[in-house]
Amino acid sequence: MSSYHGPAVVIHGGMEIPVEADLHAEHPTEDVSTWRGTVRATADTDQDADFWTLPGSHWGVLRLPGGRESHFTTTGHTVAEGRLEIKGSGTEPF
Repeated sequence: MSSYHGPAVVIHGGMEIPVEADLHAEHPTEDVSTWRGTVRATADTDQDADFWTLPGSHWGVLRLPGGRESHFTTTGHTVAEGRLEIKGSGTEPF
């Protein structure tokens, strides 16, 4: 199982929001791969507010350093801890 811990960018609604990502790949079958993890906003208060619109929209794109991107859906959030839980399907961006 591969994993990634570090900086990333969430792209949503024309905004690019810097985040810290903690991600890992899951391979439930040989034909389908999925990945999941959490992201935390690292930007100022204005972009932090944009970050918290994601749970209502349920989707976004995650870009890692080097430019690899993958679509994700939100699966939960913990406002007190400032993090979103996300899940992607297909090839992981890390």
